[in-house]
Amino acid sequence: MRVRRATLADLPPIAAIEKASFPDPWPADFLAAYFDDRHALVLVAEVPCVVAFLIARDEFSRQRERVLHIHDLAVTPAHRRRGAATALLAELTAIAQALGGRRIRIEVRVDNESARRFYEHHGFQVVRRLARYYDDGGAALRMERRIAAGSWLPV
Repeated sequence: MRVRRATLADLPPIAAIEKASFPDPWPADFLAAYFDDRHALVLVAEVPCVVAFLIARDEFSRQRERVLHIHDLAVTPAHRRRGAATALLAELTAIAQALGGRRIRIEVRVDNESARRFYEHHGFQVVRRLARYYDDGGAALRMERRIAAGSWLPV
């Protein structure tokens, strides 16, 4: 499996994976905007075609710590539980460390047990519950993982 930075040519498979993964998927033009955002990072995993993607933004916390905030991560249903999401997360962690990032953050639906377990397995902890976070009124859990200096492993 190869992980690389995405190009705009990857938008069709990214949009297809988004549509197959979420009941209310982001439209392709919304996803395309990340390619023009200088603070955004779009990664894909391919075997040999694109089977997963991750979108994150380089942000700062209130404490002025650099945070890579995952906005979207999805794997095509046929390739789930085969390491694609883990590979994307490992690459994001290496990039965060290279940028001097101290944390990676994501919001997960409260009722999405499989996503919550995945992130907990990778060192994320729930730091906050966000009521009415999603457009449909659903709540989210903000999860974060601290990054150790000089290592891609969580603190």
